[in-house]
Amino acid sequence: MPTTPSSTARGTGLPAGPGLALVLLLVLAACTGGSAMEPTLTEEQARDRAEQHIQDAIAALPDEPTLNVLGNRTPECTDPTDNGPEGRYFVTITYWLDDLSPERNDAYLDALHTHWRANDYRINSDNRPNDRTITVEHNEDAFRMSVTERPDNQRLSLGASSPCIWPEGTPPEDDEPGF
Repeated sequence: MPTTPSSTARGTGLPAGPGLALVLLLVLAACTGGSAMEPTLTEEQARDRAEQHIQDAIAALPDEPTLNVLGNRTPECTDPTDNGPEGRYFVTITYWLDDLSPERNDAYLDALHTHWRANDYRINSDNRPNDRTITVEHNEDAFRMSVTERPDNQRLSLGASSPCIWPEGTPPEDDEPGF
């Protein structure tokens, strides 16, 4: 079974190249829904759940890939449509799916699509065959996932992203009494 990273790369830059599109897609989609001042998962819980979503998706593939980290970040939620307070973050983890045959990418994308449909994910976008990217959101916990094929070498990447969270799971206490 592939190993997974345990470190958080908070505040690092976005990966260059084809991973940028996947990361940006997950970033734009991550901070939606729910009341901003309610308790959330902690950063560690969100990271564990993102990894679980990824491992469940990997298990649905007809071949086992080697996972190589493309991105492992916890950026701040800054989505202007969220209207939520500052200080919330989201966890995003993305892997290259290496050691898979590019000739079988259709089968891999089909297997992931089938897995997601059968496991309470909503398909947000699937523009195959022209755009070989599928994005989904889990109906219960609002985690989002995406698989995309790099056009130049047909390499696949798979990522998961949490909704906005408070790093410790609860909003900071207000220092001043309300009026």
